[in-house]
Amino acid sequence: MNQSYISCREMYECSCPELDRLVDICLQFGAIGSRLTGAGWGGCTVSMVPTDKLNTFLKNVEKAYYQTNVQRLALENNSLFA
Repeated sequence: MNQSYISCREMYECSCPELDRLVDICLQFGAIGSRLTGAGWGGCTVSMVPTDKLNTFLKNVEKAYYQTNVQRLALENNSLFA
């Protein structure tokens, strides 16, 4: 997953700063792998997270990514899920 993300970001240039930040946050808080998916250029990420770390992971991603931006916070209820 991580190599696929790097390929999308560097070879195909189909990422954006927001997706890069979100992937970094997901990896920082326990994702084994994380990558952009969907349309890129503002799409979304999918992450593999061990089930025993899932609740902490979701809380940390919410704090680090969604609660730092009012527009993102409005989308959080429909955007962050397992």
